Amino acid sequence: MAEKILTIISIQDEYLDMIAKQMTEIAGDLIKIRPISIKYLARETISKEETILLGSKFILPLVRPFLPKEVKYIIAERGFNYVNMARLLSATKGKNILVVNDTKQNTEETVQALKKVVFEHNYYAYNPDTGIPLDIDFVITPGEMQLVPEGLFEVIDIGYRVLALETVFEVVKEIRLDCSQFFLTNRYMKSLVALANENQSNIESTYFRKWARNTIEKNAKYFLDDMIANSQAMKDVLYIAKRISKMNDPVHIFGETGTGKSVLAQSIHNDSFNKEGPYLNINCSAWPKELLERELFGIEANGQTTPGLFELANGGTLCIEEIDELSISMQGRLLQVIEEGQVIRMGGHHPVPVRVRMITTSNIDLSLLVDQDSFRKDLFYQLSVLTCKMPTLSEREEDFESLIETYLHSHLHREDLIIPQNMIELLKQYSWPGNVRELFNALSYMACLEEKELTLESLPFYIKGRLLNNSTEEMSESDVNELIKRIEEHGFLGESLAILNIFAKGKKQCASFGRAIVRKKLREQGIILSEQQLRLRLEVLNQLHLLNVRQGRSGTTISRKGERFLKKMAKQKSF
Repeated sequence: MAEKILTIISIQDEYLDMIAKQMTEIAGDLIKIRPISIKYLARETISKEETILLGSKFILPLVRPFLPKEVKYIIAERGFNYVNMARLLSATKGKNILVVNDTKQNTEETVQALKKVVFEHNYYAYNPDTGIPLDIDFVITPGEMQLVPEGLFEVIDIGYRVLALETVFEVVKEIRLDCSQFFLTNRYMKSLVALANENQSNIESTYFRKWARNTIEKNAKYFLDDMIANSQAMKDVLYIAKRISKMNDPVHIFGETGTGKSVLAQSIHNDSFNKEGPYLNINCSAWPKELLERELFGIEANGQTTPGLFELANGGTLCIEEIDELSISMQGRLLQVIEEGQVIRMGGHHPVPVRVRMITTSNIDLSLLVDQDSFRKDLFYQLSVLTCKMPTLSEREEDFESLIETYLHSHLHREDLIIPQNMIELLKQYSWPGNVRELFNALSYMACLEEKELTLESLPFYIKGRLLNNSTEEMSESDVNELIKRIEEHGFLGESLAILNIFAKGKKQCASFGRAIVRKKLREQGIILSEQQLRLRLEVLNQLHLLNVRQGRSGTTISRKGERFLKKMAKQKSF
């Protein structure tokens, strides 16, 4: 019997990832789950035997040209993960709640869904054009924390909306699985708990392993000729890539999120002497650490042997994304593979020879982690011989129009869509913190509108709102004075400016910093702060949205607002 395949298609990568995990928790042992982002749909082949689950009805016009006529598709209905909603469910009746989501349509849908389920409160859809209504008690967002407006609100992140149980029933019926509703309901409830706890690395799940296996890239679809390089920054990248592709040494690619590191990795493989061999890809941040070791190196247990990715990629390329998430012990094992050309499986005793070209990626400069003693110096020296830094979208201004045209025509098949030059100039004014990936996501959204010409109203409304809020590059004097006043209430303007400058320089190096390295850099400037003092200053700067403070190894970065504040302060100082 042929394997039953459920192909899930969505615009938003995070939502696609989440519902793929949810369906894997529910039916991962019964069917194959195949997630595809709209960005890559043009390079995929879909057979009429597959069942298609679309993330929303909104994307159907864009997806339809890529589907066989006979294929069956289902539109996903969304529900809430009540495991994440304890704070809302326990709130006293009659609260005024602002709802923030990524588009006007999604925000209105979330408001209506909340009114039906948690009907005791008053809900208001946030729109950047009209501001914030009434006295808000707290803000609710389904996984869109970066879109929450500035202000001292209590924010409840209820997480991305999950598949509704009715959709699960419909999928199982369409695929003709012999499962009772009682069985599916139990697994559905389990999936909600698993999604709420997915960041707990100590949870080991058969379904998680199956989902992760399915999401490992099996072949390289991109070539160096696919990469747009009108800008000098990208010409420099391709110049380097064409030379290092013919070598056998490890390659390391680093750059901000969304800059196209995985595309370059695939392109290097396809231009290498290993191009006829397999190309496998794994993202370290997506795996619990104990499972990651098994996947990379394999395991021998109870008389059974499971090869790891190094063995499966033999004769080809293994791309290890976000290598900075590897533990120190795992880094040591990786170094051993590079130096000895062999792996030892977990639980095994005999080395297995492998011939694999290794490509690694990271969002930050690994040398900064070496300084923090969180990345092995000897492994860094091995990886840093052949290095490529992917430029941000703001560093590729000459590529901007070509990226738009190529994506609309080659990926979305929307040759009919017209983008007037004034819209191009408007798009250029946006900062694009998610780089090329965010640009492509926005274009996918706009292409779904089935309009012939794009206007300001076509933009995802959070981008439109930010453009309206940042219509001038410089901050006004009143805004700067208000920030100075707020900072000086805590009595440390000079120290705050020094902290912001450290993060501004780090951003130019594609780096985020933890508190330890910030304290070290401050000491070099003669500013001595205790751990608690620095924490307080970072907290204030975060509340003022001058910094984006994140936990863990991802560290903290300066915000766009912080950069404008520094720029204005520097101009004042020069007079």
